[in-house]
Amino acid sequence: MKIEVFHQVTIAYMRQVGPYGAENKNLMEKMKAYLKEKGRLENSVILGIPLDDPFLMEPKRQRYEVGLVIKENEETGLPSRAIADGPYAIFEVPHTVFGVTTFWNQFETLTASLPVAPTKPVIERYDAKKVANHRCEFCIPLQEVGIEGPKKN
Repeated sequence: MKIEVFHQVTIAYMRQVGPYGAENKNLMEKMKAYLKEKGRLENSVILGIPLDDPFLMEPKRQRYEVGLVIKENEETGLPSRAIADGPYAIFEVPHTVFGVTTFWNQFETLTASLPVAPTKPVIERYDAKKVANHRCEFCIPLQEVGIEGPKKN
């Protein structure tokens, strides 16, 4: 685990509303096809963002976004928005069903000593270079309580 400070991260995104699960994967595939068509997939950084707590939000209203990290005001043909600035704990895991499932099963243990910000979503980060090596990252938002780390633009 490492700490990284997000600062002025902007995404161009697609959103789906409905139960988390298979449709999230379908949205990711739709985004990747869009980026491939535009010649943007090869060196991309894609974020998967569940915007609602599935224990608090009824499934038919759960929102999930897949976003391409872009430069501010970069035109992509998609809506864009900023990601919340601040510190994030970054966990790199195998980009496999087993690796991701293991991370979520161990989430409480892994984050027990961290000042997790409960109002910000956990972000899945898929950097094309890491994905090529079968790795992905989970970015856990932290409360800003004197945490320092490298800034990520």
